[in-house]
Amino acid sequence: MTSNDAVHFSLLSEEFHADPPAMFAAMRERCPVHHANEPAPHFSLTREADVAGSLRDDATWSSKFGPGHAYGEPGSGVLVSSDPPAHTAERLAITRNFKPSAIEAMEGDIRTLVYGLVEGFKDRGRGELIADLGMPVPLTVMCWMLGTPAEDIEKFRNWVLPMAEAVAYVGGRRANDTVINAYKSYGDYFGAHIRDRMAAVEAGDDVPDDLLTRLLTVQRDGTRLTFAQVLGFCQFLLVAGSATTTLLIGNLAKRLMEFPEQFELVRNDRSLIPNAIEESLRFDAPVHGLFRTNNFPVTLYGVDIPVDSKVLMMFGSANRDPEAWDRPDEFDITRDLGALKRHAAFGVGIHYCLGAPLSRMEGALALEAILDHLPHLRPDGPPSRVKAPILKGFETLPVRWD
Repeated sequence: MTSNDAVHFSLLSEEFHADPPAMFAAMRERCPVHHANEPAPHFSLTREADVAGSLRDDATWSSKFGPGHAYGEPGSGVLVSSDPPAHTAERLAITRNFKPSAIEAMEGDIRTLVYGLVEGFKDRGRGELIADLGMPVPLTVMCWMLGTPAEDIEKFRNWVLPMAEAVAYVGGRRANDTVINAYKSYGDYFGAHIRDRMAAVEAGDDVPDDLLTRLLTVQRDGTRLTFAQVLGFCQFLLVAGSATTTLLIGNLAKRLMEFPEQFELVRNDRSLIPNAIEESLRFDAPVHGLFRTNNFPVTLYGVDIPVDSKVLMMFGSANRDPEAWDRPDEFDITRDLGALKRHAAFGVGIHYCLGAPLSRMEGALALEAILDHLPHLRPDGPPSRVKAPILKGFETLPVRWD
């Protein structure tokens, strides 16, 4: 096995994005530890055992330089950009808002939101599923949680995907003008929003009991989160809490249209909705993977990975590994639900996504509404893929229904 030339892989290549599973299969077989020099030197892990094992070993595999290709400043990031004990404190700061009872309490409002959106366009007979449903559902929920007006999702739409693009670029948030402008617009808007809420909290005014208030008031060892940390939290939650769910809804709808026998199964048996959600996440992980850096030199399969290397943990490849999954390249919503939930789409280990239950609920309610109100859903032209290299899914998904 070689790490450099057995397979040509680049996160930015059209060959990869045209068929990620084929690239994953070649890498797993011929170079499970892959080294690439473009867009900058980094390694990739593709086998499920290596990805899951590394993600559980946070002593070796650090998040201190951030989850992207660029090296962030240690200590400046939150959650996916921090290690314990800081990560532990940060996670505790928002756990209350994502515990099962809190998510369950939101179900009625989210159902009303989803069905209200579908009621607004179902009589058209055709539409664009991402713009009409996939994007507004999770973005509106994030508005509720962060205390911003729901109508501002029109602004947020323009920021989320460019900010997600930054993960794959060596320049990070300064990768190009589109990314720079998205971060600036986000910073201007949320900076003012956070300062207004901070002032209200300090003045003792009545403030919403939402996630933003929680971030501004939670204390650990007598100290509160800084303004920069809260700004970082909101940016992370806005992107991670909306983009992945948008992609989930689009990916699931696309596969059900592609495999009508599977669509018929869930149409006739709503108890398969959770299975459909998990199989979509396994089959089409919305995030191909995220980067870690190693605190110590590591050798895998004879490949030396120098300390502090950027290493891409390929969730999508782990989810298609035949050593971990039976018939991994078949989309099958009748798989055992407990086994399905072993997929890596939401991460593994201490960085497992806190918002996973919320994303699952939003996806399930969206599918319910499609089954109820968009009969014989089918394609209405070619979809367009998202531009962010680290993501898998669609920016547009034209559809028709009867």
